[in-house]
Amino acid sequence: MERIQSKRVYEDVEDTVSWTETKSGKFLVKSLYIALEAGGSSLFPSSFIWNVNVQPKMSFFAWEATWGKALTLDLVQKRGWVLANRCFMCLEKEENINHLLLHCSRTRALWELLFALFGVSWVLPFSVRETLLSWNGYFLGKNRKKVWRVAPLHIFWTVWKERNRLAFKDESLSIQRLKHSFILTLWAEAKLFIDDCPLTIANFIDWLGSK
Repeated sequence: MERIQSKRVYEDVEDTVSWTETKSGKFLVKSLYIALEAGGSSLFPSSFIWNVNVQPKMSFFAWEATWGKALTLDLVQKRGWVLANRCFMCLEKEENINHLLLHCSRTRALWELLFALFGVSWVLPFSVRETLLSWNGYFLGKNRKKVWRVAPLHIFWTVWKERNRLAFKDESLSIQRLKHSFILTLWAEAKLFIDDCPLTIANFIDWLGSK
């Protein structure tokens, strides 16, 4: 009651709805997620996921993956479906989000490609959340750091799309096509937020490895 009584009521002013989690008072999905996550005790890479240089669909999937909510086979089983659990990508291990996006032998090809392009050595943590929380690019220049920061979300999205293609279209996996899809998407998006981004994929690859 004290909070209500302390508020001033303006007469002859039309009532409006205001969202308190943004300065403008306008509701944004991103602000809702940040507000919800702020109430938890565990760290969450919100600013990393909701990056202005990443498409919303990629950010939303990364958010689902980080919370372990993406519908991988292990979650389907937990919902009561009786089915075999085998990773659609490698056909070797059981599928869960950390395996699929980080540790699958086929997915590793993308991570190894990324590290090779930037000329770095990197050990991936166990989980998606830990990976994003530990992902930094202090050793890179301003523009290359921007690409480095969005690269994990591009890998996640590339792998998820390929996983679904294999699951629902019963087609074979091509590592070369997977790599090309990742690089092409990363380059296309980089051109939107880097003014002097190389105009060809070949030059883009060379630029990523420059000092």
